[in-house]
Amino acid sequence: MESKLIIDEQRATTLFDAYCSSETNQGHYYVDFVPITFMNEDFAELADYLAINYKPDFAKKIIFIAFTILCYYDSAVFLPGNDYLEKYTNKDLRHTDLESIAKEIRDKVIKNRMGLYIFFQTEDKDHISLMSIEDEYSTHFFGLSGEAQKMIEQLVTHQGLFFKKVKNID
Repeated sequence: MESKLIIDEQRATTLFDAYCSSETNQGHYYVDFVPITFMNEDFAELADYLAINYKPDFAKKIIFIAFTILCYYDSAVFLPGNDYLEKYTNKDLRHTDLESIAKEIRDKVIKNRMGLYIFFQTEDKDHISLMSIEDEYSTHFFGLSGEAQKMIEQLVTHQGLFFKKVKNID
């Protein structure tokens, strides 16, 4: 899979920091496994059950979404700051084999490991969006708008997951 997007470690860090520290949540979405958002004491029991029974399925769905993005958009893949994978840390993994990337995504979801970031160039060639896959069920999209936002929402829905906009906390 050929990609024309070139991102080095410094630019990847700058983009990631800019999205995560942004005061606005415009274009910030996350993937969820339930259609409602709830936080109460009963959630812990559900989270424990899902951790045992649902994580492998969730990981497969996130891999499908990630690979579709990799095939559709010019993109770059980073594993920032992972000591256990020093040979891959802060290097673009876009040109490694798909199974290696899939393994890293599975590890992020199932083993609660931190950070795999997919930067992708949407229809606006001057704009780069971000898919952040963190530990467990934390998959976020930053900088989405227009056709890219619609396409990602369709991918998430196609996998039986829910695409939710992050709300500003005032």
